[in-house]
Amino acid sequence: MTYNNLIIIKGGSYINIKKALQQWIDLYSENFSNNLQFELYKNGRGNHIIKADDRLDNNRFFYLVNYMDYPENINYNVDIKGYTKARELDKQLDNQELLIYIPKSDTEYDNVYAVTKDNRHFKIDFGGKIKEVTGDITFSSHNIEKLENPETLKASLHKRKKREEDSVDSIKKRFNIIFIIFIIVLFLNLIVPHLKVDVEVFQKTTLFTGMGVGLWFFMDYEMLRHNSFYLKSFLIALGFYYYGLFLEHHYSSYFSNMTAGNFLYPLTLLIVQYPTRRIYKLIFNREPEVDKHGKIADLIYTMILFFSFAILPFLIVDYLK
Repeated sequence: MTYNNLIIIKGGSYINIKKALQQWIDLYSENFSNNLQFELYKNGRGNHIIKADDRLDNNRFFYLVNYMDYPENINYNVDIKGYTKARELDKQLDNQELLIYIPKSDTEYDNVYAVTKDNRHFKIDFGGKIKEVTGDITFSSHNIEKLENPETLKASLHKRKKREEDSVDSIKKRFNIIFIIFIIVLFLNLIVPHLKVDVEVFQKTTLFTGMGVGLWFFMDYEMLRHNSFYLKSFLIALGFYYYGLFLEHHYSSYFSNMTAGNFLYPLTLLIVQYPTRRIYKLIFNREPEVDKHGKIADLIYTMILFFSFAILPFLIVDYLK
């Protein structure tokens, strides 16, 4: 019997394989129909099989193979092969049976490789590029005759909404706590000049306040995915900028043109983050993350955000001198 959208995994525990699969379903479920399902099978000790829904398109199947090899917050050593049929993918590949794999030498993390029955190898990156390459793997059929007793995981609209609600509640609590701390720090910072301390002390407390807000937005990338929290964050960043103008006006002797860049940390980050995130989603069809697992696209995204809050403010100040 021929199975389409099949993934064979050697290595790893059943619990971790199931966890990785569920994480991927949660990650992409907003793009699925509510009854799309995935079957997980035990195939002997240390061997597992995933039968993805036949309605899953090629690109999302490739994302699944890639994610199972590079799952978030799961460490295991596995060998993964995926089997699917190309459908409206590329003229060179359409209607061909493909063996999908990721070589151990891969260092880009945002792609998969495909080998056809006539052993032509193709690199498929998640930016939409497909190019023929050389490879050592020879196409071989999976030889799976019968699959029995699966554990079924589904893309559930109800569960997804519940997870989203829990996530929003968690973000809201975290936001409120940090915001209160932020307001307290701003008021305490205003006391520093009246303590008759060295000028550098006031400069440093203001510097760390700006860096702290910028780092908050930089690290809490999940918060910025929600428009309501993004807007609140933008208002905070704008408020902090005017707070800086207030300090410059009333305590001009404490500030140079260079330290004025501290007030732009959060604002430049948010201005750059908004379009960059949307371009990323358009290209890769997933949310970006501040890099955790070495994927080159996430690493580039992280570097862009870091530049926007750590370097760009001072370039702006220097340009406006």
